Amino acid sequence: MAEEVPLLVVGVDHHRTPLADRERLAVAGDALVTLEDALATLPGCTGAVVLSTCNRLECWLAGAPRSEAVVDCLARSRGLEAGRVAGWTASRSGGAALRHLFRVAGGLESLVVGEAQIQGQVRDAYDRARQRVELPGILHQAFQRALACGKRVRSETALGRLRESTASVAADLARQVVGDLARARVLVVGAGSIADEVLAVLAAAGVTAPTVVNRSRERAAAVATARGAVVADWNELPALLARHDIVVCSTASPEPVITAAMVRPALRGRRRGLVLIDLAVPRDVDPAVAGLDDAYLYNIDHLESVVVANRRLKVEEVDQAVALVDAAVDEAARCLRPDAGALPAAVAAWHDRVVAEEWERIRVRIPADLHEEVRYALSRVAARGQHRVQGFLRRDGDPGRAAAVRELFGLDDG
Repeated sequence: MAEEVPLLVVGVDHHRTPLADRERLAVAGDALVTLEDALATLPGCTGAVVLSTCNRLECWLAGAPRSEAVVDCLARSRGLEAGRVAGWTASRSGGAALRHLFRVAGGLESLVVGEAQIQGQVRDAYDRARQRVELPGILHQAFQRALACGKRVRSETALGRLRESTASVAADLARQVVGDLARARVLVVGAGSIADEVLAVLAAAGVTAPTVVNRSRERAAAVATARGAVVADWNELPALLARHDIVVCSTASPEPVITAAMVRPALRGRRRGLVLIDLAVPRDVDPAVAGLDDAYLYNIDHLESVVVANRRLKVEEVDQAVALVDAAVDEAARCLRPDAGALPAAVAAWHDRVVAEEWERIRVRIPADLHEEVRYALSRVAARGQHRVQGFLRRDGDPGRAAAVRELFGLDDG
């Protein structure tokens, strides 16, 4: 049964948790590593991976820890009351947790359904965790299978042919406010992967020479050079606000980098308003900016209404991806149950026993200099037989196949 998969996920996402609450739980850098280590020490937990993006914070744990303990740990890490955090979070265990991981990696839980960036974020979380500590097999297999499934969603379904993303939706939103983007002066604050994607979308929309500003001028230059943008110094940010029509923010700062005090003078003498699109969590733009006349502030949650209004995905396209994910989850669940390796191990032991018996029977008749080669050949034959049995067991998930294998090899004979 899928429910037997020893996996638990506790977290928040854009579907059920408002931005203001997601901000309070946002973790990055050393804080993320500290949280991961703390989760791994919970009773019943054998390992943990934390996925943190602008739309979600999810704690993936192997074993059988209590979800309440995970919530308590998460609350302590952020200096919050456990009761408040419990109201924001959702938990899934067993097969439901496994299915959620596959849906996340496949882009089916994203703000923009099918967007490709989430797969890289899932891979980064998994790679970071496994490079630091020895993860249990359940996490290795669950993440590897989920990532492989996500790749298949993009290569084998209609979702892979779409190019909608958070950045493209942000551009659509800006277009609705200012009209033709090609005539707009655009400032990008930040120099990470989201900023790079924003610059690519802007270039496709005809925007020429947007400005990039980041605390690290070197990082800003690296992104700007690749996208035909220009670079400005971080200390120029207040003045830059006055010279641009659209500002897109995506830094990793824990505090707002644009305040109402910075925006207020930038609004003086303008012929049209200033559009600020904040894609960061925690937010880069102080929410108080929304109260200023001629300032139009949008955050990551505002994009959802644009996605719904502009959705280009047909129901059958999503259904195709869902069917692929569901089939992959069912196969993974069979393989990741605690007892999933019992029958293959028994088959392997049967082959090992037959090889050993046959070797004892023939080895006295074989020249000594051929012993190693013949023993290796016997092992290879046994391995090929086991491989065929494994394929038979995996095919279509029919539980009767396991019974047939046990009967064939006499594994129920005691």
